[in-house]
Amino acid sequence: MELKKSWFLHPRSFIGLLVVGFGLVSIPLIITLFTGAFYVEKLTKQSQEAVLRAVQSTQDSRILQDQVVNMERNIRKYLVLKDPIYWRGYLDRHVAYVEISDALNKQLLNNDLKERLKVLNKLERELFERLADSYPHSSEGLDKAQVYGEEFIALTELTQVMLNDTSQLIESEMKIMQDLSEEAQTIIYWELMAVLPGAVVIIIVFIVILSRPIRQIDAAIKKLGEGEFEQEIIVSGPMDIQYLGKRLDWLRRRLQYLEDKKVKFLHYVSHELKTPLTSIRESAELMSEEILGPLTNHQKEVTGILRKSSISLQTMIEKLLSFNASGKDSLSSGMASLFMRNLVDNIIADHKAILIAKKVNLNVLCDDIILHADEEQVRVIIDNLLSNAIKYAPYNGKINLKLTQSSGQVLIDITDNGPGIPEEEEEKVFKAFYRGSNSGKGLIKGSGLGLSIVKEFVEAHEGKLELITQKEDSGAHFRVTIPQKRSNEGLAWAV
Repeated sequence: MELKKSWFLHPRSFIGLLVVGFGLVSIPLIITLFTGAFYVEKLTKQSQEAVLRAVQSTQDSRILQDQVVNMERNIRKYLVLKDPIYWRGYLDRHVAYVEISDALNKQLLNNDLKERLKVLNKLERELFERLADSYPHSSEGLDKAQVYGEEFIALTELTQVMLNDTSQLIESEMKIMQDLSEEAQTIIYWELMAVLPGAVVIIIVFIVILSRPIRQIDAAIKKLGEGEFEQEIIVSGPMDIQYLGKRLDWLRRRLQYLEDKKVKFLHYVSHELKTPLTSIRESAELMSEEILGPLTNHQKEVTGILRKSSISLQTMIEKLLSFNASGKDSLSSGMASLFMRNLVDNIIADHKAILIAKKVNLNVLCDDIILHADEEQVRVIIDNLLSNAIKYAPYNGKINLKLTQSSGQVLIDITDNGPGIPEEEEEKVFKAFYRGSNSGKGLIKGSGLGLSIVKEFVEAHEGKLELITQKEDSGAHFRVTIPQKRSNEGLAWAV
């Protein structure tokens, strides 16, 4: 008993539990179905027997009446003509009458009809005995024929009554069938009334049993998606579902392991970056303050770029660590209304040294646009796309940076006249760590993360990043589309 109970609560498979559930629901319905089929078969059989019996009884009653009429005809002729052939005809009809009467007596189920048939048979036998006793007296003539004829008329009338009564048997049998049909309907109805609540209860119980592990799996997947790896995943139910829960828990431990590795890696990298970055920043500060000697205007400009870039890099490292600590990939708390022209000017200033070194002609077209967005992420979007364009643009090349707004959207288009992106690589350039075949043409070999970061930040703003198809050897054209959203916050001017 304990084994059966354990199997019911923890069957081997989800399909097995479904089969058990459908079986328990089906059993009472099948019983009701067989009960209905039994009554239908019984009703059909009885109705056939009743109709056949009623029809046979009616036919026998009619034959019985014909035999009485034939006996009367033969006896009248015999009494008048004294011909023995008519006496033999009478005897033959009498024998047939007796046979039909016995058969009819076996078929009749109505006691009143049996009593009436008994009376009819008694009268016919008495009449036959009197006729047999008087045979073959010749003194009997027309008068005696008339007397016997009247007695046969009485017999004929009785057989007519029998015929009428047996004809009514069909109606009585139909009434019996109707009563039986109503009884069967009542029994099936009450069986259904008793079975349906039980079936509904069984269905509800199995819905709860089947849905519980599904809910547990859904909750576990939701926690994994939200980055919660501490709580152990336990899924109850059939053995195959429990096994699936164990696999999910293995995935949780694996993700937790990778998360820990990522945290350690970021802390290690950030620590290793901070040391040389601190030296670069201190050196830039010394140079900008002219402690090591006076600087020319161009040297001051380059020193300012170095100083500003080192501060920006330090800020990015700190944000990277804080972002990793939060464990979320949503927009940062820097949502503000940005004056895009100032932001673009600041980004261009950071790249001024390399633009001068490569003698790249940068054409900028920026409307007076105010965009409500995350300032740091929008800066990274434009900065990475511009860095790519500068990297692949040839010496004395040309770059176009265009910001426009249309139909509630801000469009950022950046094009260059570099080698462009081969058609077979267009679907891959947005994947992390992918470096195209032209990636080695710049001064610094990239990591393959720039465009993937841009795509992630654009999608975080519910926007779209596209690579616009260009003619061969006509450079690359990237377009960023960000929805324009209203905000009640004040303007956060990018400086």
